[in-house]
Amino acid sequence: MSGTLFGDIATAPGLFVTVDGPNGSGKTSLIDAVSARLAAERLVYCTRQPSPTKLGQMIRSSEREFHGRALACLIAGDRHHQLETEIVPRLNDGAVVLCDRYIESSLVLQRLDGVTIDEILAINSGILRPDLRIRLLAQPDILRERLASRPTDASRRFERAPDAPERELALYQDADRLLTDDYGLPATVYDTSMTHAAELAERVTRAITAHLAKQR
Repeated sequence: MSGTLFGDIATAPGLFVTVDGPNGSGKTSLIDAVSARLAAERLVYCTRQPSPTKLGQMIRSSEREFHGRALACLIAGDRHHQLETEIVPRLNDGAVVLCDRYIESSLVLQRLDGVTIDEILAINSGILRPDLRIRLLAQPDILRERLASRPTDASRRFERAPDAPERELALYQDADRLLTDDYGLPATVYDTSMTHAAELAERVTRAITAHLAKQR
């Protein structure tokens, strides 16, 4: 399967890093820790998808109300708008942009919602290609334990199914193969099951620093 998922956008002086993985894999905590380490040396900007805008907040709070293609289109529209108004301008400023979730998450969560891969690729056509794609994973039982410790939120329906960790992990493998084989965008993969948070943050920081060195 191939297509025009990633658009031809001029190279910016910054670095676009995306972090994806199943619910409970530690994406947000990792981004916070890596940002703190990089901030002393580089301009860093952290964001997430859905975006921290009125549209993104509406999508997050309406996960029970919107399903299937409708939700997929809302998320894709939010992504296109966020790239144009938030992410690309920060990259043009030279920032390292750390994004919590990107296209890989759509290729998982929207498929759980009954949307086909072709539909997901079509509505996301032209998005910015990440410079570095990071994928987190963990053992299903550990993911379930982490999710169980979170406050109950009925709006987050993707987290509530008993087999959600197994299904997400399997679909993340599929998405990884697609992005690697069809788009030449392999991920740097980290298992958070047993890795200490500080050690993981240091490893990811080193990977980002090495990538920055190649740009010079």
